[in-house]
Amino acid sequence: MKPMTLQDHMRRAAGEALRSFPEALRPDIYVISLRISHGEYSNVRQLWDYAYDPYMAIGYNTEAHVRRNLEASSSADPVEVRWNYAYMLLEESGPVGHHLDDPVGTNLYLDEVRSLDLWYEGELPEDVEEEKSEALFAHFDEACIDVAKHLRSSGLIEQALGCDVPIVVFDMFRPIEPEATQAANPPHLVPDDYVTFQTT
Repeated sequence: MKPMTLQDHMRRAAGEALRSFPEALRPDIYVISLRISHGEYSNVRQLWDYAYDPYMAIGYNTEAHVRRNLEASSSADPVEVRWNYAYMLLEESGPVGHHLDDPVGTNLYLDEVRSLDLWYEGELPEDVEEEKSEALFAHFDEACIDVAKHLRSSGLIEQALGCDVPIVVFDMFRPIEPEATQAANPPHLVPDDYVTFQTT
């Protein structure tokens, strides 16, 4: 039997996250969020220290939640309320990747980045450390974009929600939107107001 890879683990966990969305809310979900974060293991000294331990979490937002936020504040920008993660429902799947709550993902992640010669330990010259860290960031970003594409190409999104919706991909510490989101979705699923909000 072929051994499980990090990508297998991430895809499987993302599919389970979609299937766990509350059935009563599914018709009202207009976006899936794929949040990248870091920091569970690192003794953070610089931004690139976050590259050591990335993980993802899958969530969603609903039209009803957008309406509630707009009703609560007459001065709120409807586009920001719709697309800014700070306004979204904070109900997500468990962390998947190099995280204390995902020992399987942690082992798979470390095995993979070590086999690719991306991992590093100890002190390095600052320019070398930054270069290595950028490679680690890019590696996990690509893995998450692959997960988003897999959810769509496998039919899991339509199976779970009954229709296709965009997946917004973002990092809590790095400004990778909207590039990551545009890479993760076909153009017709990335709304113009989302792109405008993210690029202005």
